[in-house]
Amino acid sequence: MSKSWNLFISAGEESADLHSSRLCAELHHMLPGIHLFGFGGEKMKAAGVEILYPLPRLALIGFVEVIKHLPQVFQIRRQAIQSWKERRPDAVLLVDFPGFHLRLAKDARRLGIPVLYFIAPQVWAWRENRAETMRQVIDHLYVIFPFEEPFFQKHKIPTTYVGHPLIERIPPPEPSGMIPADVLRNPRIGLLPGSRRNELRHILPTLLRAAVRLRERRPECRFFLPLADTLDESILQAFRLPSWIEVHRDPQYQLRRTLTFAWTASGTATVENALLGLPMAVVYRTGRMNMFIGRRLVRVPYIGMVNLIAQKGICAEFVQEQCQPEALARHADELLSSPARYEEMKQDLARVRQKMGPTPASLRAAQAIQEFLVNHINGGQKEEGQKD
Repeated sequence: MSKSWNLFISAGEESADLHSSRLCAELHHMLPGIHLFGFGGEKMKAAGVEILYPLPRLALIGFVEVIKHLPQVFQIRRQAIQSWKERRPDAVLLVDFPGFHLRLAKDARRLGIPVLYFIAPQVWAWRENRAETMRQVIDHLYVIFPFEEPFFQKHKIPTTYVGHPLIERIPPPEPSGMIPADVLRNPRIGLLPGSRRNELRHILPTLLRAAVRLRERRPECRFFLPLADTLDESILQAFRLPSWIEVHRDPQYQLRRTLTFAWTASGTATVENALLGLPMAVVYRTGRMNMFIGRRLVRVPYIGMVNLIAQKGICAEFVQEQCQPEALARHADELLSSPARYEEMKQDLARVRQKMGPTPASLRAAQAIQEFLVNHINGGQKEEGQKD
């Protein structure tokens, strides 16, 4: 008779909610008796997770914003601990969101509950001292970038590379058969300011002014704003978008596949663009205090994940003071004027996809989690007839 597994899972942001929902579906398929409960969003709920708190609504970004929400954070943390005491899960599975989840990991460890972690904190970029904390509180780590596995193993954290969840969502771009000069004749420009309100507040006004200046240089351009599912369209009223900027929802990347170039906020969107083969410039602006703190902690040469994976600056980065409308417009104009440079960037982006590999991350992560549950949890029962 198979064991009825009880697993607590927590995802703190909309993207993690989506990635977790696919992972949960795979776990249900592999372990039919499993019960999943915890913190997440609508996609996890649809995948059969009992949601105790809709954590993605908190969706914090930046140091200052976390401080503002500390009372709410402490309340949610107490709720997690109470649920563990009452339900005694076989393990806790935490997805991304390290500022909150590493605290939960410590709480789980104190209660003797094994901790699994999917989508690792980026301690290789900043706050490497966190790796020691992770070693003490995480039983197994499942990472999504190939360079992360040796990094965390060096810190003696049991780690398995499972591949990036976006690989299974974004098929490779199909060759258009068009030469770069034809592609660049009528450019379609994307404005991707991020998926959070704070990102829009800091980044979108600059992108709008850059679009105005590029349109003056190139009247043939069309401009598109693919609005994130996490944002209500009413939020755009504060920004007075010109009528010639077309706003669309684009959950399946159908619009983004047609774009020629995009100004893209640093984050997951740069990886999405790389997988889509979409040339881009990476942009980033935040509040002064967030930037002051961040500049003293970040230890990597690039802010864009696409450049970190490539291990070179294939896409120009415009950070804080450098993120100015004229600079963004001039860079886009120069790239659109150079078919050779444009094609070189396309080829570099294709190599980024190759580096990330074809691994179906949700399936492989679920298999690795199943293996941990069966082999490492005290009292775990194997299927009848299964041999050691």
